[in-house]
Amino acid sequence: MMRDTPLTIFNTLTRRKEAFAPVEPGRVKMYTCGPTVYRYAHVGNMRSYLMADWLRRLLEAQGYSVTHIKNITDVGHMRQDMLERGEDKVIAAALREERRRRHREFYTKAFTDDEAKLNILAAHTFPRATDNVAQMVELTETLVEKGFAYEAQGNVYFEVARFPATASFPASKRKGSKRASVSRLTR
Repeated sequence: MMRDTPLTIFNTLTRRKEAFAPVEPGRVKMYTCGPTVYRYAHVGNMRSYLMADWLRRLLEAQGYSVTHIKNITDVGHMRQDMLERGEDKVIAAALREERRRRHREFYTKAFTDDEAKLNILAAHTFPRATDNVAQMVELTETLVEKGFAYEAQGNVYFEVARFPATASFPASKRKGSKRASVSRLTR
């Protein structure tokens, strides 16, 4: 299908409306954040998934071949939230893996069921954080080794000043914006 009307999108980096042009002509690869599956999603959470769905449908209606990837964060936040609420670390650590796996699967299914009820097109792939922890740790270690991140009090932070491209991001121009959290380093 031909694109009768060019798509114009607001570019948050340049702070201007710009004509959309995919990296590969006729093909769009979309990566969108998915849920952190430790409880039911609420209507406010679903707003971002609806926006991604509308964008995907618009691109497809304009004739683009779209591949949509939506991650599932099924590790990290669940345990960290419990600890931040002051729950006993020994008890939290004693939770069995089977129970955690069932918990993740239950809320992942609840999320995909909720998306279906809202008629949101399913992403083509749903990579899970638990399947990629080794790669995340390796990437974080590489960032630290190359000086693009640093460790402080058990956390790893992205060193914004060491990556010139971030200097043009609007958020980095805010007073006091000196670092961005990358990850809690877990081995």
